[in-house]
Amino acid sequence: MIAQVPEQLIAAQKAGVDALFGFLNTTYPGFEKLVDLNVQAAKTSLAENQAVLSEAVSAKDAQSLLELQMRQNEAANAKAQAYWRHVNEIVIETNSQLLAQSQKQVSEYVRETQALAESLGKNAPVRTGTFAAFWSKGFEVMRDAGAAFQQQAKEAMDVVDEAGKPVVTAKA
Repeated sequence: MIAQVPEQLIAAQKAGVDALFGFLNTTYPGFEKLVDLNVQAAKTSLAENQAVLSEAVSAKDAQSLLELQMRQNEAANAKAQAYWRHVNEIVIETNSQLLAQSQKQVSEYVRETQALAESLGKNAPVRTGTFAAFWSKGFEVMRDAGAAFQQQAKEAMDVVDEAGKPVVTAKA
């Protein structure tokens, strides 16, 4: 039965590596969306700046330049709000996917750790006296620590989830 312990350790390590790559795979699409958004914003800005410069050069008087400046300020404000709204949507979507992934992985990790602790507790090398009591108590503590970790991780994920929600939506 002790031979089962290395297999469980390997399975637990594999679960940890799988969790890491799961998180990376979950965050990558959000990163791609942010990069695409920034590339699109840069292209749009370049084209709009070219049009504004062309209009400014062909302006007939100071009044038309002033009107152009006012229109550009209003447009820039609206574009900035739209940009940050998109960023916020991407972050919230990625955050919710990460939270779901985190809850799944933490639950799996705690379950594997508890199974390992119980297996080690049942298969103690010596089952007599003080050593057996020490062995059993150690694994009870490990199991309880795993449950506490799972609860703390859930609470931390709830805090992160709340922090990711928009507080106030700016109006144009």
